[in-house]
Amino acid sequence: MSVEGKIQSLNSAIQESLPHMRGVAAQNPFADIMVRAVAFSNGARWHTEKPTPVDTFRWTDLAADPLVGGKARADIVFLVDTSGSMHGEIEGVKRSCQEFADRIIAEGATVRLGLVGFDIGGHSGRAQGYTVQSLSRYTIGIWPLADPPSFKQAIGSLRLGLFGGGGCYLADADTVDIFPSVVAAFDGAAEAQRILVIVSDEIGNTAGLEAIVGQLREAGITTHVLGVARPGGAHEQIAERTGGKFWDISKKGKGYSFDEILKGVATTIAQEMKKQLADGTLSAGTDLGSALRLIARELQIPPMPQRALPPVLVLVSDGQPTDDFEAAMAELMRLPWAQKSIRIAIGIGRDAVPATLEKFIGNIEVKPLVAHNAQQLTRYIRWASTAVVAAASAPPSQSRANALQVPIPSPPSHLEDASHVW
Repeated sequence: MSVEGKIQSLNSAIQESLPHMRGVAAQNPFADIMVRAVAFSNGARWHTEKPTPVDTFRWTDLAADPLVGGKARADIVFLVDTSGSMHGEIEGVKRSCQEFADRIIAEGATVRLGLVGFDIGGHSGRAQGYTVQSLSRYTIGIWPLADPPSFKQAIGSLRLGLFGGGGCYLADADTVDIFPSVVAAFDGAAEAQRILVIVSDEIGNTAGLEAIVGQLREAGITTHVLGVARPGGAHEQIAERTGGKFWDISKKGKGYSFDEILKGVATTIAQEMKKQLADGTLSAGTDLGSALRLIARELQIPPMPQRALPPVLVLVSDGQPTDDFEAAMAELMRLPWAQKSIRIAIGIGRDAVPATLEKFIGNIEVKPLVAHNAQQLTRYIRWASTAVVAAASAPPSQSRANALQVPIPSPPSHLEDASHVW
């Protein structure tokens, strides 16, 4: 979406469609039309997280992830719990960091690695190669970003109890002040992707979750978490809400290998970084599967009610998924509200893959649209956000059992514009 003005055209198309969406709402006073938006690239995140009435909805322009010439670049910082329960994990990080970087480099990426250790209780020993900060409750040590061989040598000083031994409980309120230092550890390299890997086998409450997620999202940091699974738990939410993935390391039974998990993390990051566009440029990835999982959480009952109008899901993408889209789509479609949803797909330019768009729609009677220029994109966005929404919100649809019974209006005619083609 970074090339040829695509993201700017998308922002303009949505802005232009909003007055017309409000007109649809005015014509259907008994239907509450709410708007949300998910952005996905290297990971997925809510761009508009709360359902917002269309009358008060305001669109904040999206910025595309930057493209990089030649090799993709990433700065990867580990945030590691150094409490006593982490013996295997810390040794795994130390053993695997070189292989971790080598695996990503083999996929065509350039990486720097950094480290932040955290614990309750205070620093012991003499700081060599890292700086120490004493916060409100936690003590942290920061190893600067370095090339993989240098980083491998630098973390030799990491050990259990180095910063106390009292435990590490993300996302308690007193862990919020760790994250300004974590953000600063990325040292402002604008052209590199920012990836945080949290490793902890202890979990706190969610009192500091919103503040932590806010800091990470504002800094553009995708966060993968190797941590503790718990319904509604902070570890899973930090990963999900910053566009990352979660690995459960709390069940360390027979055959457990932290090295294998780190290999999986490295492979995941490498796959997200190596997406190649038609002109040979590398993009940050197209994690459509992650976006669908965010939506799936909101289509469960609750938060969805037992009875409502069919949701309208509009997918807009200029590429093909670089993650497990099909598995995520299958998970989504097991939900009753997903089955009842009206799904529309708009591809942008020659890199869009019709087969993916068709799988998202899941209805042979509804074909994906492909916009080859800004004019077409504006027409298609306006159609999806007005005509389709009007059909879904019309009073007769309230008694329909599923989306296939909602008549989808014909899309606008295909316009040719030879002056510019994506």
